[in-house]
Amino acid sequence: MNDTGQQGGLPAHYFQLQQPGFSDPTDPGRPNRLCICFSDIHFTDGTVGTQNAEETTWDKVFDRIRQTCADEAIGELFVILVGDVADMLRSGRWAANGVYPWEQANKPALFGETLDQIMQEIIRLHAQPGQDGKPDGFFFQLHKLCNDLQSGPTKVQLLALLGNHDRPILGDEAILKAFYEQCLGQPTAGLTTEYRQWIGNIYGTAAQDVPWLPFYWGDPGFRLFVTHGHWRDKDNSRSVPGWQAGDGWKPDIWQALRYTPFSEPCFGDSVAAGMLSGFIYRTKQQLRPLLQTDPAPNAAERTEIERLTKILDELDLYRPTYLAVDRIIKEIRRLRAMPAEIQRVRKIIENELLNSLNLWLGWPFTLDSAPSGRRLLLLAARWIARLLKLFGATIELWFIDWLMKLLARLQTGLFRSDDGPSLAEMQGFPAFLPGYRDYGFRIHGEGHTHVALEEELYFNGPTDHKSYTYINFGTWRNQVVPARPAKYRRRGIGRALWVLDQRPADQASGGARRFACWVDDMLSWDDRLDRL
Repeated sequence: MNDTGQQGGLPAHYFQLQQPGFSDPTDPGRPNRLCICFSDIHFTDGTVGTQNAEETTWDKVFDRIRQTCADEAIGELFVILVGDVADMLRSGRWAANGVYPWEQANKPALFGETLDQIMQEIIRLHAQPGQDGKPDGFFFQLHKLCNDLQSGPTKVQLLALLGNHDRPILGDEAILKAFYEQCLGQPTAGLTTEYRQWIGNIYGTAAQDVPWLPFYWGDPGFRLFVTHGHWRDKDNSRSVPGWQAGDGWKPDIWQALRYTPFSEPCFGDSVAAGMLSGFIYRTKQQLRPLLQTDPAPNAAERTEIERLTKILDELDLYRPTYLAVDRIIKEIRRLRAMPAEIQRVRKIIENELLNSLNLWLGWPFTLDSAPSGRRLLLLAARWIARLLKLFGATIELWFIDWLMKLLARLQTGLFRSDDGPSLAEMQGFPAFLPGYRDYGFRIHGEGHTHVALEEELYFNGPTDHKSYTYINFGTWRNQVVPARPAKYRRRGIGRALWVLDQRPADQASGGARRFACWVDDMLSWDDRLDRL
């Protein structure tokens, strides 16, 4: 056994990336190495709100990476973006263009045009130098970090894994290429043969000119295995004959299915890109002209319009998404008690919410893609919603509120910190399966849920190492939290996992390598967030 803890060969159906010029992770003489993982950054085109932490934190995070590389004499740095980096679903352009992520086959030109519009705006907002006093975009800062370090003694390997919100870019090679080149700063012509073959091995395909994003990454020297995590979410993976979420980690089956559970549109797309983003976009389109009407709105109405527009831009902060609808219903009920001049504002929001829900329930894709246990509920809801139109908006809103809360409850185990994965579930996570443990993995990392978690596990083997760790990377977003008494405040959150793999302090003595891992949880407050 070497000092990675490795006993056996590669786990079945697992493929290891070995880039040229980088050390073998099982070589005892490898240099000092550092791995940093981020997940769920969700850079959007801003059409339905922009809630990333870009404005306040990334420069500080990257400065700390530079300093750590210098302090620890790091020879190899690995930066892993664990999915949902470029958010192609949270956009008003789907509703504006009249095409949705599940309509690629029926409207290929319009689908490609919409993807291009979203990606180009993500590039403009997040891959360029800052303008008008704003900070540089995340990807611009990331490129600078990589260039600065690689001009010195540190080699850098940057990887972005596949998540469910960046999945649509797999459907258009030009958009995938733009992501590689303009966001990650990796010209596709320069991608190594080893990288292309690794991607092809994962997905069971030939090496591609523009490879898909990897589904997972692991390194036994770091003892770390990471994947986005949507493989265990019924809403955000596609149930197909042969596999559905709940069947567990099955890369051999996924290969046989050409990874369609994760490359095809899923039920979550209908909620994120369809119902919620469509509602936000259409409602804002109707509210904004009220500020320019003649006669102009009075001060109270203007205040409400501006306030509600900000709330609409923050709906993406709610997890699960159904809870965003609950927030809007509360606002509608509040507006009902206000003076008459506010009621036209309330009617816009109320009518558009009802319209958006009925559109969502009426789309064939919503039912076709829904998890089997939810399909009958949604079918019944479709007919009940049609019937309740006869009884007025008050009854309809009550029904929507009830439906959304029920759907939220059906997602237990994923999106709440008080019902994280059970021991039985974690025992089925890939890093904790026997073959992966024998290979040297000790840490399983994932994102997806936006809930930062950590759990310690114990296994009877391998005999030299029985302690294991589960890490959820949470998200890098702004969030709305309660403020006493009965108010709210915005703040930024973020989590990074750091894993340090170092040579022995006295290399001549041939001692064991040094290993450490830790998480940085960041909370940030500033005047800009308080002014929102």
